[in-house]
Amino acid sequence: MRTINLIPQEGKRQTDGRQQLLLLLALGLIYILLLGVITVWRQGAVDDAEAEVQEQRQVNQALEVEINSLADAQAASDEFGAAVATLGVALINDVSWGRLINDLGRLIPDRVWLTSYSGTVNRLDPADTETSSIGELAFSGVAFERPDVAAWLRVLDSDRYPGVVGTWATGITQSNIGEAETINFGSTTSLTEGALSSRFFDRIPEIP
Repeated sequence: MRTINLIPQEGKRQTDGRQQLLLLLALGLIYILLLGVITVWRQGAVDDAEAEVQEQRQVNQALEVEINSLADAQAASDEFGAAVATLGVALINDVSWGRLINDLGRLIPDRVWLTSYSGTVNRLDPADTETSSIGELAFSGVAFERPDVAAWLRVLDSDRYPGVVGTWATGITQSNIGEAETINFGSTTSLTEGALSSRFFDRIPEIP
């Protein structure tokens, strides 16, 4: 059967135009909504970034306050370092004379006695690492016989008396004490770093 269109052509065109307009309006609204969503999302990202920047500024300010508070500590640390350096210069070659003489008193052979001693420190330059001797000990003594002098020399060069090396005898002469024949002698020995004291390290306080 043949279809008969009773709607005028002009009315159909108007209807199609309204539908297209509505479609365009709907598309426009959707576009505007999408722009709004994107704008809100970007604004949120900007706000988060600004919040992070502000938080970092606060952290930086707190660090600056802490650094400023440590200025006095740094000054105290520099002063402490200078004092340690001064003490090191003063005690760089500090020999433990009391320990040396005290140890020696327990090792002197029975048939030997000392009449005098002296000690000197020669190497004061901490950069001099080639010289093993830092000073010298010199003794004057009396023994009954020459083997007694040899026993004295062996004592100084033994492991029982660390801190000295290269002992030798000088000026051996015959003498008498009353009716007893004796020998006067001198001896010299070199001081090594083993004779140094630990006072430098003992006087540096521990920093917690």
